[in-house]
Amino acid sequence: MLRVEMIAARQGDCLWISYGSGEAEHHLIVDGGPEKAKVLRAAVEHKMQADPGRGLHIDLLVATHIDDDHIGGVLDLLEHIPDGLTIGEVWFNGFRHLVPLDKLGEEQAERLSELLDGFVARGALKWNASFGGKAAVVGEGGKLPRLCRKDGLVLTLLSPDQGQLVKLAEAWKEVVKEAEGAQAKDEPEDRLGRNDAWPPDIPALAIRRFYEDKKEANGSSIAFLLEYGEIRILFAADSFPGRILKSLGRLTCPKPVKLDAYKLSHHGSKKNNSSDLLRSVSCSTYLISTDGSYSCHPDAEALARVLVDGGPNPLLIFNARAKFTNRWNGPKELKESPPFRTRYPDDPTGISIRFDGARSPTIE
Repeated sequence: MLRVEMIAARQGDCLWISYGSGEAEHHLIVDGGPEKAKVLRAAVEHKMQADPGRGLHIDLLVATHIDDDHIGGVLDLLEHIPDGLTIGEVWFNGFRHLVPLDKLGEEQAERLSELLDGFVARGALKWNASFGGKAAVVGEGGKLPRLCRKDGLVLTLLSPDQGQLVKLAEAWKEVVKEAEGAQAKDEPEDRLGRNDAWPPDIPALAIRRFYEDKKEANGSSIAFLLEYGEIRILFAADSFPGRILKSLGRLTCPKPVKLDAYKLSHHGSKKNNSSDLLRSVSCSTYLISTDGSYSCHPDAEALARVLVDGGPNPLLIFNARAKFTNRWNGPKELKESPPFRTRYPDDPTGISIRFDGARSPTIE
């Protein structure tokens, strides 16, 4: 059994993956949502309070990239780490993984690097140990990095590649400045073009010309394929679809790649979820992590592609009820929409999904 908790993290990602059972249960966390939301620390404290005195061990904590809505909550947790919490390893590509050590960056990314240095020095955790302490990166050729974790869990790295890390290094100051500005504001100043016409014409949207994301921070996202027994889930962070498509093509498994679930990239952005990528997988369950704040995700264009190219009668699972997610509650109001299903959380803290090899996951 494997469980994915999509914690409600405003516009960001905070995913808690548990597998095994009882004393043998293991935990993997992907991102922490925005720093101001403090949702990851709250989730950790809640789990520890449910079983006081036992402590909690996180086998792996992945900070996929330097945007606040992913890295912020990780910073908040590590700066206020509860007694009894231990972490085995952190995956995070800091500025030192992009350029020589004498040119370190600033703000949130470097704050996290400094924190991790301290933990490593005390022997409290390992940083990118699965990659020999170097960058978590996909090589130009050959086999993809395939990391075996506890009890048979396997993570195959799909993104980023070295070129994407180089681009982030070259644009570092601008990216940090943009991230600082986004952290300071609750909503963007310019939403022009983000309020899609409603109801949308699904077939027309699905065939619109695709323009891929160009933001350096998103391109540097750590994305991976998780395999546990027969369960296979793609966690795309905010990655570029072209990079993921190339990596999936290097897998030795039959094509299209069979998935039990696919966490859509960049909260369902139209620039990070292409029809070509959707056609390269066989999947019926799509996870969307956002409440629509700040960037008004998910984009109607992206979900139109999922409905048309993402397999028959797909299931869309959201981690929040809000204006930009509630409107996908069934195909009735959508023009010529293929059939699809939708699930929303009953709890404002998020939604928990159990995978046990059955045809469809169970919402807990």
